[in-house]
Amino acid sequence: MAIATALTLRAVFRLALRQTEGLIASVLQLLGLDLPVPDHSTLSRWAETLVVPRPEARGAPVHLLVDSTGLKLCGPGEWLEEKHGSKRRRAWRVLHLVTDADTGHIVASALTD
Repeated sequence: MAIATALTLRAVFRLALRQTEGLIASVLQLLGLDLPVPDHSTLSRWAETLVVPRPEARGAPVHLLVDSTGLKLCGPGEWLEEKHGSKRRRAWRVLHLVTDADTGHIVASALTD
């Protein structure tokens, strides 16, 4: 179960194996759990043979909800830029989400400029 979860997170966030190992360790530490973390070499071996079941396709039509929202990228010094005026154009991204109306699961997502 832990290996399948780690490999799923790796696929979702497009992480390298060592980054996946670090992410899992950080999450467990933040949760205060003292559980073993799968090593990157173990993840590599299991990634070749592990079959992750995909959700079954339904025969009924699926109702999808599409939403887009703007996200402003913030960083250190954001307050000073606001106070004294911005010398550069603010960075915005648009997050597009497609969700299943019945289950609320995110079906697709995209982040654009």
